[in-house]
Amino acid sequence: MPSVKTKSKASVKKTKTVGSAEKKAKKKPVKKTGNRKKSKSLVVDVISDEDISELDNSNFFPDLPEEQEDINYLVKGQASEIENIDSQKKFFSDLVSEIKKKEANPLATEEENSDKRRKSIGLYRRLVFRFIVLVAVLAAAIFYFSFSSLTLKITPQGEKMSDILFLSVAKADISGDTATEVNELSDPREKVNGEIKEVLVSVEGKFSASGEEQQSKEIEGTVKIINNYSKNQPLVATTRLISPEGKLFRIKEAVDVPAGGQVQVAIYADKPSAEMELGPTTFTIPGLWLGLQDKIYATNDEGFKFRSSVKKYVNSSDIQLATKELNDSLLKKAKEEQGASSGLSNVLYQIIEPIKVEIAAKAGEFKNEFSGRAEARVIIVSFSKEEAAKFALAKLNLLVPDDKELIEFKSEDIAYTLENYNAEKGDATIKASFSGVMALKSESSIIDRSQLVNLKEAQINTYLKDFPEIKKYELKFSPSFIKKAPSLVDRIKIEVNR
Repeated sequence: MPSVKTKSKASVKKTKTVGSAEKKAKKKPVKKTGNRKKSKSLVVDVISDEDISELDNSNFFPDLPEEQEDINYLVKGQASEIENIDSQKKFFSDLVSEIKKKEANPLATEEENSDKRRKSIGLYRRLVFRFIVLVAVLAAAIFYFSFSSLTLKITPQGEKMSDILFLSVAKADISGDTATEVNELSDPREKVNGEIKEVLVSVEGKFSASGEEQQSKEIEGTVKIINNYSKNQPLVATTRLISPEGKLFRIKEAVDVPAGGQVQVAIYADKPSAEMELGPTTFTIPGLWLGLQDKIYATNDEGFKFRSSVKKYVNSSDIQLATKELNDSLLKKAKEEQGASSGLSNVLYQIIEPIKVEIAAKAGEFKNEFSGRAEARVIIVSFSKEEAAKFALAKLNLLVPDDKELIEFKSEDIAYTLENYNAEKGDATIKASFSGVMALKSESSIIDRSQLVNLKEAQINTYLKDFPEIKKYELKFSPSFIKKAPSLVDRIKIEVNR
């Protein structure tokens, strides 16, 4: 009969002891020390009367499942402890070998220690240097963000603006009231106080004719014909005389020049002109035999003069010029007679067509001078210049945008012209041409400060060139050696100067 598998009391007791020891091991971790721990012996009772391999391991301890788990955990703990023991053994082995090495070569050990100390000092220095650099960078960053600033001072570019305005001046009747009332809603003209007068003005004048016609042209002068030969020398009229420059002249009449004597005779030129004028010189007579030309010749003590007779006549341009001068004289005379009597500050004059002009000459008529007369009605419009300037200023202000303002306006530069006169209604239209200069308001800014953040000075200059509204500008960095805009928008300030 097979023997029953039983556990001895000692083995059961050992198992419980191991289980309780394992539980205690879970509660208290094992501390690693430099001393080697003594291994504990494990006693296991084995029944020798049966083959252990044939036993059912699953039912070996059917009534003690927890003890089986404790045994498995204990086995694992023993393996881990063995590994710790091996690592401790290796540590102590290395320590012993290092001690032996130091005992064998103490100088090398000291050099190694010195190298280590130098390395540690160099390491400390590098750490200190890095710390100082880091502190400096941090301080620079704090200084930059806290104290750096940029002030942009802008002088705006004046922008010229021009416009026109039509003013209405009504003629006053006998009672002093204006003649014809005009519907104010349909009339775009601004009404100003003024007066309108009609006067009849006449002027006369004399004018010179500019046309010229050459009637005759000639060269005037005389020569002395000298005869140093032994015989008399007769010369016919038209005998040629040649000057050293090659100019040809002729004698007007025949002469007989006695031997050893001289004769004076008048000359003329075939083609008289101003270029034929000549000073005192000596002439040869090419009609004589070549051997006598140095003995018989002519001289003049006074130079030859060019003479011409001119006859004046009237050109068409003379009549046009006379008519214009008469018209201007009409306005000038009207200003002299009526301008001083007006009590208003501005007076305009205009001639009412047609103008009666009488010219006592015709184009092509031979006259040295001629007379002319003109007569016309002249409109004299006087009005208040101050009222007109107020209307002009008001219109300019309407044209100025909200971000700009009018900085320059001169009322004395307003140009007034009499545009139209309506005789039936008795009113005149005055055209006023004026101009002014506008610029940015002091509190306005065309520059977005966020666009300037972190820009360098050259980049800011390039950015500001795109603004035609800026006449000039000034960049003021703080501190001055930092030529870069701050990183914070609040540190950028823009000022608009006049």
